[in-house]
Amino acid sequence: MNLTEAEREEPLSMQRRRTMAVGQVRQARLILLLDERASRGAIMNELRCDSRFITTWQTRFCR
Repeated sequence: MNLTEAEREEPLSMQRRRTMAVGQVRQARLILLLDERASRGAIMNELRCDSRFITTWQTRFCR
């Protein structure tokens, strides 16, 4: 992924909000990790998720 600064700002602000649902913060973190080109293994370890979660949200975000 190659997010612009404006595109990165939304998931960054989602992470900082205290009223966001945990799932939404997790998805925002995933998008940022994908943009940082983190490995699939590193993402799975940090977010404690499986590869289906990564694939699902990566596909949805890239549409």
